[in-house]
Amino acid sequence: MKMINHLMIFVLLIFLVAAGSVSAQSAYTDVTPDDALKMMLENPELVIIDVSPMYTNGHLPNSVNHPVGDGSLDKGIPMLNKEATYLVYCHSDGPSISGAQKLVDAGFKNVYRLVGNYSAWVDAGYPVSQLMPYVEVSPQQALKMMLENPELVIIDVSPVYTNGHLPNSVNHPVGDGSLDKGIPTLKAHLTYLVYCHGDTPSIAGSQKLVDAGFKNVYRLVGNYSAWVDAGYPVEK
Repeated sequence: MKMINHLMIFVLLIFLVAAGSVSAQSAYTDVTPDDALKMMLENPELVIIDVSPMYTNGHLPNSVNHPVGDGSLDKGIPMLNKEATYLVYCHSDGPSISGAQKLVDAGFKNVYRLVGNYSAWVDAGYPVSQLMPYVEVSPQQALKMMLENPELVIIDVSPVYTNGHLPNSVNHPVGDGSLDKGIPTLKAHLTYLVYCHGDTPSIAGSQKLVDAGFKNVYRLVGNYSAWVDAGYPVEK
């Protein structure tokens, strides 16, 4: 009877060790923006995958776009080299976690995920690439622009301007047509920083300036809340 019990315990230990080994092999590694930058500098063959549908709004340099939500990543995985090292990110945790796990489940061994995703990368002040004609900047970069350029025009395209706004900003809400009416009165040669309380209005506002021929247009990533979270001053 004791021999049977010992045998069962031995088999159970083997099972647990094997399960632990499988679990270890099926995990991806979370890395900070600092770690990710180091990976990019040390490994020129690093494959950076943006699994977001907002790739054109801004992305890490040399990254490729395989959105996880529309099945693009699933279609792209068979064409990827399993021996390479991969860095996965998005604009939120859900898709980046899903994307990294999809690579792991497909047998990829060297998979990393950027903690904090795109916004953490931008907040760290690291460079981004863009396919749109305006430039996205972090609160830190926006503050630097304000300090270095006294002629910077800051446009709040939100209808809740009176609740709080960036210092010296002007209000041209995009939703009620105010920005459309105001654009002809603005000087196209100046530099503009656009923000709101949500991405959609600030993106639309920035694009309206670009479409009107403005060359130096910037959009505050994270909008008003990111500015406040950074501890920078506001006016009410």
